[in-house]
Amino acid sequence: MAKKHIPRASTSNPDDFERLKMELATFFTEARKRLGYKTKDEFADAKNYTRSQYSKYESGTANPTVETIFNLLIEFGLKPEDLFKLPGKLNSITEVTQIHIPNAKLEQLREQVKISFGLEVVTKLTNQSATRILRTLVYCIKPKSKADILSNLGLKNTTNNFQRAIGPALEFKWLEMTNPESPNSPNQRYVITEEGKRVV
Repeated sequence: MAKKHIPRASTSNPDDFERLKMELATFFTEARKRLGYKTKDEFADAKNYTRSQYSKYESGTANPTVETIFNLLIEFGLKPEDLFKLPGKLNSITEVTQIHIPNAKLEQLREQVKISFGLEVVTKLTNQSATRILRTLVYCIKPKSKADILSNLGLKNTTNNFQRAIGPALEFKWLEMTNPESPNSPNQRYVITEEGKRVV
């Protein structure tokens, strides 16, 4: 029996194919913005994609492979099933605290803490703390206020919450103040350091 020929989507259903590409592009754009990256170039630089190639993903002019889509979902902190919320409607995942952090990424962070600060420190680092650190580092690619950071984590704006959630990142020098001379300045912002970028 002759094998059934499967026509190329781009030629058999060009309108539907182009619409799917644009919906995927919108999904990527919204996911990138949710992480705090205001521009495509910022995200591409942080995640080691070439600017031109990643730009094509968000403009809908590229045909990313399934593997590329899967890898991008991981970078966005999303699960594969989130892709089926197309078109790019992430309203059902409005809480940033729901962003999925792969276990491998958490283990990588814990290993880095162990190497740099010792076994005693890493044993006190819970998965919740590690997850909050990673989310904050990604979010603070551009300077953010204490209130912004805690809101991004779904926490109330209190000093205790900030110390528990963000204190370790400051101690590890993965996050720094923009105005260290005036720690309590109302204009104080926090931004990822070069060491922090290597962690994410």
